[in-house]
Amino acid sequence: MYNNAVIAVLFAAILESLIIIVGNTFTISVFWKHRNRLKRTFFLLVNLAVADLFVGFTAIVSLGVIKIPGHFQETNLVSAGNANFWTAFEVSFSYASVFFLALVSLERACALIWPLRHRVASTKVYIYFAFFAWLAAILVGTLALLALYDILDHTYWIIAVGYAKVLCFLTICVSCLVIRMRLNCRVPAIHGTHNIQQNSKLSRTLFIMITASLLFWVPSLVAYFTNDVCSRCVPLLVLRIVNLFRLANSLVNPIIYSFRIPMFRKTFKRVKLCKQSKEYKVNYTPRNLEIGDRTEPALPRPQTFFVELSAVCMESWASC
Repeated sequence: MYNNAVIAVLFAAILESLIIIVGNTFTISVFWKHRNRLKRTFFLLVNLAVADLFVGFTAIVSLGVIKIPGHFQETNLVSAGNANFWTAFEVSFSYASVFFLALVSLERACALIWPLRHRVASTKVYIYFAFFAWLAAILVGTLALLALYDILDHTYWIIAVGYAKVLCFLTICVSCLVIRMRLNCRVPAIHGTHNIQQNSKLSRTLFIMITASLLFWVPSLVAYFTNDVCSRCVPLLVLRIVNLFRLANSLVNPIIYSFRIPMFRKTFKRVKLCKQSKEYKVNYTPRNLEIGDRTEPALPRPQTFFVELSAVCMESWASC
């Protein structure tokens, strides 16, 4: 019974990873389609979607090639070295998602505290922060790979990863608290506050997204940290269930975008209208429609109708 539960959770994780890939691919396509009129905040959201996309891809490879065959005690399709590399990739993209989530929360907090400075900030600042986030994620993945090959002491790995987790957690929590406090402050309706209102709407949407991601990320944060300190304290089934919550951190973003951001709602409406338009097709009948042994005249074409109408008008005008 225990093994069946673990297998069911593993296959549920594969299904969740597929939904993550589809959802974040749709998110990237919508952002790319409207790239000419996007704000600089969406640059971080695009990087977050890319990181979540690779989280789903590496999770499918890790589950389908390493964990599920290893659970059945069969021969893995990849060697132990390649398995370590895939694990390092999985850790790297997972932390990239968390790093960009912290950057988005920090950026929204700064946008609400210093709106004028935020509006005049250079785009290079966003590029630099995105570059350092990817660099930090690659560094974490490299440390994980060194720890798997016993090149780096496991204690140093736990300390480094623990500092990164605590820093991201504190950044997200403090930023969410600041965003919540600033959103509760009412802005008077005066001239020139349209940009401030749009900024508040975007901040409210991202606050919901960040809060939902944080709620899904905290259980995995506690479980994996406990497992790193004491490997026998957390059962295997609990780790597999916690992995579902970790993947849900990358799944919840496209869902919230679809309900809260107008460009996603418009895209869904266009897709729905395209499906409805395909159901209605215009059939052009020939001039003579044969039914059985008789031939019936078909309805006149629009061009013939207008020619006949113009001829009648000309005759009436001549008679006058």
